[in-house]
Amino acid sequence: MPAEAPPADRVPIPPPVGLRSRMLRGITWNVFGAVFTQGSVFLSNIIIANLVGRDVFGEYGMIQSTLLAFGGVAQVATGITATKYVAEFRVLDKERTGRILGLCSAVTLVTGAVATLALLLGAPWLASSLLKSPHLARGIMIAAGFVLLTVINGYQVGALAGLENYRAIARSGALQGVFHLAACSLFTYLWGLEGALGGLVASAFARWWLFHSMLRTAAREQEVPIRYRGIWTERGIIFRFALPAAISGLSAMPALWLANAFLVRQPGGFSQMGLYSAANTLRTVVLFLPLLLNNVGTSLLNNQRGLGDAVRYRKVFWFNLGATAAVAAAGAVAVAVSGPWLLRMFGKEFIGGSGVLVILMLSTIPESLAIAGAQIIQSQERMWLSFFLIALPRDVCIVGLAYRFAPLHGAAGLAWSYTASWALTLATVFILVASIGLEPQARK
Repeated sequence: MPAEAPPADRVPIPPPVGLRSRMLRGITWNVFGAVFTQGSVFLSNIIIANLVGRDVFGEYGMIQSTLLAFGGVAQVATGITATKYVAEFRVLDKERTGRILGLCSAVTLVTGAVATLALLLGAPWLASSLLKSPHLARGIMIAAGFVLLTVINGYQVGALAGLENYRAIARSGALQGVFHLAACSLFTYLWGLEGALGGLVASAFARWWLFHSMLRTAAREQEVPIRYRGIWTERGIIFRFALPAAISGLSAMPALWLANAFLVRQPGGFSQMGLYSAANTLRTVVLFLPLLLNNVGTSLLNNQRGLGDAVRYRKVFWFNLGATAAVAAAGAVAVAVSGPWLLRMFGKEFIGGSGVLVILMLSTIPESLAIAGAQIIQSQERMWLSFFLIALPRDVCIVGLAYRFAPLHGAAGLAWSYTASWALTLATVFILVASIGLEPQARK
């Protein structure tokens, strides 16, 4: 007898694929891409530091911090929103997934454009009043386009992660990484600080074009139509998830920027900022694999929530947490031990930053584990809780400590402020996770 057809109102769910194979496939492709993206940033920073010296590299680091602050606010959490809901609905409701993609795309275009315009208009005031360095206004204006492109890129990468198309992320990242290294190095050699900032913008444009093309192809292959009509019907996602997550970003990036500003406003502040920027570059290298693991884990965790598979939901969480702890600890120890040699690559002026580097290496472990633990809170859409009990205390902590200790202890004071804020965050995250539990609660 022929097999009975499924009821018309039910969407057939494909048989489960091994979580380990999906996780390993995602990790493999992400590592491949990250080697190029993070590697290109690391190498370009070394080249820029050697070409312009410690003081100018400190100015470059502060302008980067300004760009990331504006971009973090304008992102309005569309990257993580796209990852969560695309992963959750791409099997069960392709039309809704397409509307969510359209909503995230429209929001990032508007917020990114507004933030870029605000930075262009406010650059003279930022440079003269807050940074006490009027000559940086021109550089900030040159790099303003980086904000719009980065905001849009965040949504596109999040959407590809939700589709579990890590191959596309890796291929685009590899191509963009090569371009980034070439553009930033050449432009810095030709035009100094302003050339380095122009290279950032050129690299961001290449990244946007590559990810735009890859996302269109990936959505078509998975039969997920990117829709703009009817996107307002998905406004509930904005208010219960994207908005509180965005407010967390509104708090986080300006807090980091303000903490940095407390340092650079001091006598010799940009020189200290140069040390901190070099050590912070190595911190991002250590974090790239834990963040990569969490990127894959977020997609898988929300996919299991959408399918209602409690056992696999818990497996994803514990596997991701354990792997994150292991790679973060190993990376931090390796970089701390080899710190003097690594800092020397930035130039002889940076060798004195070994103490700052060790402090920032300590921060990578609580930061990685807190991000991994917070996936439970995010998957259950408890984002308002996350903002009030995690993001806000963390950011108030780093600003308060930096205000107190950066003027007294320079780059080391700023590094201790950052580390302490993440230690507080880790404790809060796991108190909340214990309260919420590890069961994928049913959607209301």
